[in-house]
Amino acid sequence: MDERTARDLHLDMVFTHLDHADSTLGQQLLYHRLRTPGRASDLGAFEALSTWLGAHADTRERVRRSLRRLYDPAGYLLASLTYAPPDTRAWHVVFPLLATAMLVAVLLSPVSSMALLVAFTLLVVNIVVRGLTASTIRASAGVFREIAPLLSAAQVIALIECPSGDAILGPLRDVLPRTRALRRWASWAARPTADPVTAAVLEYLNYAFLLDANAFFFGARSVRSQAVALRGVLAATGTVDAALAIASFRAGHSQWCRPTATPAGTSLQLTDVRHPLLSEAVANTITLGPPFGVLVTGANMSGKSTLLRTIGINVVLAQTINMCFATGYEGPTVRVHSLMGRLDDLAGGKSSHLVDVEVVLDMVAASEGRASHLFLLDELFRGTNTVERIAAAEAVLRHLVERSGASGHIAIAATHDDELVALLAETYVAVHLRDTLSADGLSFHYTLAPGPATSRTAIALLDLHGAPRDLVARADARARSMRDHKARATGGVTS
Repeated sequence: MDERTARDLHLDMVFTHLDHADSTLGQQLLYHRLRTPGRASDLGAFEALSTWLGAHADTRERVRRSLRRLYDPAGYLLASLTYAPPDTRAWHVVFPLLATAMLVAVLLSPVSSMALLVAFTLLVVNIVVRGLTASTIRASAGVFREIAPLLSAAQVIALIECPSGDAILGPLRDVLPRTRALRRWASWAARPTADPVTAAVLEYLNYAFLLDANAFFFGARSVRSQAVALRGVLAATGTVDAALAIASFRAGHSQWCRPTATPAGTSLQLTDVRHPLLSEAVANTITLGPPFGVLVTGANMSGKSTLLRTIGINVVLAQTINMCFATGYEGPTVRVHSLMGRLDDLAGGKSSHLVDVEVVLDMVAASEGRASHLFLLDELFRGTNTVERIAAAEAVLRHLVERSGASGHIAIAATHDDELVALLAETYVAVHLRDTLSADGLSFHYTLAPGPATSRTAIALLDLHGAPRDLVARADARARSMRDHKARATGGVTS
């Protein structure tokens, strides 16, 4: 998913809402999954694991205990470690040589005064070496220590007996045996030091035998040789934690459903769909296609942008974690693109209008490909003069759905322009979000109704909020004059 769409859909906030992961790795994999809708080839296995873990409390708690050891922020860097292992220099080979020499000298010290002198000399040398390499080792030590709890958690996860989840668990079981050597060095790096006496003894031994330096030297070599296997462990372990997070989320929420996938080119049907971040969200039912375009009209603050976000985020969730906030969902796999919030690019010297044009052209290019897309557009070309805005918007919206062919692109756009509704009547269905204007003010119902909006609220709101009467009368007269002029020019009647 492109950064613009993720921002428009408030994906980071949705992730925070869903995040029940027990490890830094699970958080990463859950976020990555949300950012790659339509490409989760293991969605069936992910769903099977989430359901199975939700139903097997003993295994679930055992897995969670093992994952909770991966709590350190250094765990966020585990994946980068597999692509850029710690840098060992050629001279670092002296670490095991000095440690071996020290061990021999210590063993011979009781029977040889020369050995005792050598041991003392080596101690001084090792202290100097440790001082020279401390910064290098310290930079990698934090993330390297996370390998041991990772491999321990992976061993527990590999014991899960969920055959339908083998697409995720199978590769983990295949690569785990190749990490034995890495597990030994990682276990030393992650040695417990809670007991102050033990910690002090280990620190003295560290100075004498360069224990950390040797763990770094041999561990870095193991990471380099087993990078691919370690990457597989990371992916499987994090995915299982993400599945567990979704199982935990589902256990505390009742208003969700599993989606039903349909072939490309079919309609997208959402029943009683709600926004996940709104505690008292109003549910709406909508069918997108055929025709594969919908124009959403309504007053400002009526909920048009929220509706677009509701549809977009539920489509993403359906295709990434196999759940959506609705009572029913049927639809094909689509890639989501949006143009909603307006942003300029100050560093790039681009106005918000130019940025919008670039996003629109990206959508046009995407519509000419073979993959199916869902396009979400809010007030296309706002800020442009009325004639060009309507003409450009009509051309773009028509292009997006008419170039879809068998792939069946879906476009839903929010607009205030009645002319756009008329121009696209054969291609786009018009709906509106209901509102009521009374003496008590403007009330929004946030519910969809067929047809374009007919209410006019801007002048009425001025009146309700105490604008001078002559100002309101002047605005009302001008509005009637313009509507009459439009009706005569088009040969029709406008509301």
